[in-house]
Amino acid sequence: MAGIKQLGKASLDPRGKQDRWLLKAIDTYLTKKQSPPRQGVFFPSLVSNPCDRYVFMAYNGLLESSTIDGNLSRIFDNGSSLEDRVNKYFSNMGILEGREVSLKSTLPPISGRMDFLIKHEKYGKVPVELKSINTRGFENLRQAKPEHILQLHTYMNLWNDNRQLTPVTHGIVLYENKNDQKLKAFLQELDDKIWNNIVTRLLKIMDMQTIPEKCTGDKWCKCKEV
Repeated sequence: MAGIKQLGKASLDPRGKQDRWLLKAIDTYLTKKQSPPRQGVFFPSLVSNPCDRYVFMAYNGLLESSTIDGNLSRIFDNGSSLEDRVNKYFSNMGILEGREVSLKSTLPPISGRMDFLIKHEKYGKVPVELKSINTRGFENLRQAKPEHILQLHTYMNLWNDNRQLTPVTHGIVLYENKNDQKLKAFLQELDDKIWNNIVTRLLKIMDMQTIPEKCTGDKWCKCKEV
């Protein structure tokens, strides 16, 4: 009982109170406006979005600016820190071929930056798409997520479209558990069918004259906000 009484007293101690001013000041500092995707171009993260309505609106410059709050800014910053750390690993291992490699195509117009290009002991040059994920999602991973496979295939094919470069045949989606830093690496072989489906879809969206009425994405798809 004495311990419970002491605990009760401790909970009233002002030293245990959170400083609301500092929390608000940090969030205010980190909150910022995010411009909509650039009109007339597809980005790999956009390519992987299952909603044709959203992709059409993004490509045609119909999305509005959005607000990134403090918490989301910290999530993005944490992702950047992960990239810096993995970049250091690859560099010290002597397998780093490139980071944030800029890639483009003209038809369909796609522009993006490959996270990493490494030298694989078996497959030569291999793109790596880096993702962080929480414990629950990490434990449920049996293969790379479909949207990440699409992103990776976009990078692989954009790389191969530049005929002056050594073609790639495989890519890797590398996941780190953000709670305990465990890793999973899913090897993906280049699949022409996946790329053909991507190109066919994007060309179809480019030819659309009106906005698709229905959202075909997730329940939190941003096309619902417009």
